[in-house]
Amino acid sequence: MKNRTLGVALASAAALVLLAGCSATPDGDSGSSSGSGPSITSLVDASQTTNVDDLTKALGAPTAPKGTKLCYVTRTLSNEFWGFERDGFESRAKALGVDFQTFDVTDESSITEQLDKAKSAMNQGCSAILASPISATGLDSIFQSALAAGIPAIVLNDAKSSVPGVVYVGPDATKIGATAADYIASKLPDGGKIAMVEGDPGSSNAINRGDGFKAQLAQHPNLQLVASQTASWDQTKAQDIATTMLTANPDIKAFYSQNDGMALGVQAAIDAKGLTGKVMLVGTDGIPEAKKQIAAGSYTATVSERPTTEASTGVDVALWLLAGKKVPGWVDVPAFVVDSTNVGQYATGMP
Repeated sequence: MKNRTLGVALASAAALVLLAGCSATPDGDSGSSSGSGPSITSLVDASQTTNVDDLTKALGAPTAPKGTKLCYVTRTLSNEFWGFERDGFESRAKALGVDFQTFDVTDESSITEQLDKAKSAMNQGCSAILASPISATGLDSIFQSALAAGIPAIVLNDAKSSVPGVVYVGPDATKIGATAADYIASKLPDGGKIAMVEGDPGSSNAINRGDGFKAQLAQHPNLQLVASQTASWDQTKAQDIATTMLTANPDIKAFYSQNDGMALGVQAAIDAKGLTGKVMLVGTDGIPEAKKQIAAGSYTATVSERPTTEASTGVDVALWLLAGKKVPGWVDVPAFVVDSTNVGQYATGMP
C-alpha cells in the first residue's frame, strides 16, 4: 500500500504530541498532512449543521486513495446499539475498499480504558480517527493530536466534542429527551406521574437526554416527574430501580428510559407488577428487541436513532476531509419515534 508509510508517519507525529503533553493547535497550517494546502480544521465549519441527506447529495460518494486506513474507537459491543454503529462503519469501509480497524472497550463507563484504546489506534497508521467517546472530553487529547498531524477526527453519536475541527455525526441528544416528553404528553392528556431511568452519570448522552426530557416536561405542567435514578445502562439495575419506583409510587403512568436496554428491565418490572399495557414505557435507541416488544404490545415506543447511517456517514466525512472537501461541524442524523403505528417498517436491524 503506497500510503502506508505516510500513515505510520502521521501516527508517529501524533504520538509524539501525546508524549510531550502539549496542547495542539489544530487551527494552524501544520494541520495539513501534505505540508501544503488547508488544514483539516479549516475544512470544518463549526457553526454549520447540515442534514445527513442534504450533505450526501451535495458532496456525492467519496473515493479513497490506496493505503487509506480508518480507525473507529467505540464503546462496549455487548451493548447492541454500538454493534450496529460498528457494523455501519465496517460495512461502508469495505464497500469503498478502505482498510479499517475497530477498537472496543469492555467497560461501558471506563473513560480510561477507552483513552488507552484510542492511544493504541493512533499507533496503527490511521488516516482518520472515528470515535464514540464515553465522555465529552475523554478523548480530546487524541483529537487535538490527530488534527495537528493532519488526521481527521469524527465523533459518532455521543459526546459532541468542543475541540475545533472535530466533526460530530449524530442526533441532538437533548432533542431526543424532549421528543420522549412530548410523546408521553400526547398519550396522557390528563397528565399524571412520570418516572425516568437514567444512563451512566458521566455519559453525555445520559446528561443531554435527561436535560431535554426534564426541560420539555416543564412545558406540560400536568405531568409530574416523581422519580429519576441512574441504572448506568444496566438492564438488571433498571428492573430493580423500576420495581422500587412502582412500589413507592403505584400510580406512575409512564416511564422514560434513556436507552432500550434499560427499558427492557423496566418492562420486566412493569410486567411483574401486573401493569402491562397500563403503564407507558418509552425507551431510546430503537434496538430490534425493543421494536419486537412494541409490536407485541408490551412496550409503548422508542425514540429510535440511526447508528448504521451515522457510522457509514462518518466514513464518508473522513474521506471527504482527506480529499480536501469542506464539511459542517455537525452532520445531523435525526432520531424519530417508533411505536405501534410504524414499527412494521422497522422489523429488523437498525437504520
